[in-house]
Amino acid sequence: MIRLVLAALAVALVLPGTAHAARGPALVLPDPPADGIARAQVFDSGVPDKSVYQGKISFTWGAYPITGQPAELVPSRYMPVIRDNNPDRPLSWYQANHPDWIMYKEDRVTPVFQSGSSQAVTLDVTNPAARQFMLDNLVKPAAALGYKVIAMDNVVPWNWTAASGHYDQSGAWVQQYASGTDDPAYAVAFLDYLCWMKREMHKLGLALAGNISPLGVNAWQRQQSAKAVRIVDLWLHEGGFTRARDANINDDEWAQTFALYRSVVGVKPVVTVNQTTTTALADAGQQQIDWIIANYLLVREQKTMLTLCGRNQYGVWLDRPELDIDLGTPSGAPVQDASGAWQRDYQLGKALV
Repeated sequence: MIRLVLAALAVALVLPGTAHAARGPALVLPDPPADGIARAQVFDSGVPDKSVYQGKISFTWGAYPITGQPAELVPSRYMPVIRDNNPDRPLSWYQANHPDWIMYKEDRVTPVFQSGSSQAVTLDVTNPAARQFMLDNLVKPAAALGYKVIAMDNVVPWNWTAASGHYDQSGAWVQQYASGTDDPAYAVAFLDYLCWMKREMHKLGLALAGNISPLGVNAWQRQQSAKAVRIVDLWLHEGGFTRARDANINDDEWAQTFALYRSVVGVKPVVTVNQTTTTALADAGQQQIDWIIANYLLVREQKTMLTLCGRNQYGVWLDRPELDIDLGTPSGAPVQDASGAWQRDYQLGKALV
């Protein structure tokens, strides 16, 4: 019997959210095995021969090219949620062609970029024309290549990039959002766009996978993130139960993350990305590896997949013997004992956290 034992204080919280029923034709989503550790790959640019994970991987986030993928694997096409990452359309292109689509910060001068390393232009997705442009120029070409899932990155429904407004076609400033991260108007606009994009994708037979991370640092932000989780067809969580920080998540953040996972793992595919504190997975300590796998086994249902990697160690094939652990299928739901620890019985063992 394999027994993974680690302790954490946990209080389950139910986060509010809004369920959105799927529409349109049947979607193609990963359907991993019911037992063992179901796995997902994050990017594959450093995997020239995809057959190395034949029978091991059920889903690839950001697969390119679509050719050469194992038959049972569902590949997805990467796309930032509100940014145009096409290098042929830099800021200067938008300034010349669609200046009223560009989002600016509070100083009304600085365009909104996700980070200093990315110059992909952030668009005003409340504008119907900008929405349609994203659909026509980023989504539909992926569908034409044969992708069935669009992997939307940076699905953060609170104003983490400090977007403030845009200039209209006459050059007048249009104020859209208040200072700070927690303007409800931003969340409403973002989630409306996400719902619109999902509906349009479904018409094309495409599923929407969303990297909804970070979940937020306060209750309001986490509520908005939970709403986004319930909208997407597949949730990728780039934080998992480690979030690549120097200590495992074992506080109130753990309890809230656990509750959110359990609220959705039974109804949609979930990819939990757990990065170790080391740059390379091979250098990770055994205690952290056990923590990650124990948490995965605690929260998982059939369509819950694990990505285990070093800090930002994406795009390469990584393997460890612990990922071959197979306790069979769960015998029941997770339960909390009197000490505050959580456990879950499996056919061939038990996971304790």
